[in-house]
Amino acid sequence: MVKDGRASLRLVLGIVPNQLFETALSLLHQINFQLGQFVRARILESLIVGLITSVGLMLIGFPYAMLLGVLAGVTNLIPYIGPLIGALPAFAIALVNGHTSLGVFFVAAVYIVAQLIDAGILIPMLVAKIVDLHPVTVIVVIIAGAQLMGILGMIISIPVASTLKVTVSTIYRHLIDTRT
Repeated sequence: MVKDGRASLRLVLGIVPNQLFETALSLLHQINFQLGQFVRARILESLIVGLITSVGLMLIGFPYAMLLGVLAGVTNLIPYIGPLIGALPAFAIALVNGHTSLGVFFVAAVYIVAQLIDAGILIPMLVAKIVDLHPVTVIVVIIAGAQLMGILGMIISIPVASTLKVTVSTIYRHLIDTRT
């Protein structure tokens, strides 16, 4: 749909009855906006995770802190395995440079703290605010997605919930408007 967006839009709107055309067009634009907001939220979340990681690594005096922070931010965009992938180079550097067990522990602590902040604060608060869902709703939706469809359900749960919210709200408003 992204590649042939206009053609897909015309196809979808072509099957909509004339009296619902404006409502359907508005709904599609709102859904597009919400999905764009979700993508922006994920990018901002990943930037913050990268910044936290860079600062944490700098505080412990770890080499390549900025580069590793950028890598942590970029790989954070990959759901669930991305943070692990982003941490592996730091552990490799720590082991190659002969860091003590305590040094490796501090590196692990930086990455764990960054992910705890991400999962406990950034996703519920930041993503919820940007996609206009309550933070508790975001957590419940992610858990429900995991229960229903596993990792794929966790990945698509917030965009699906956001789309459903916009759709139900638009249908409700349309029904109220047609009654008056």
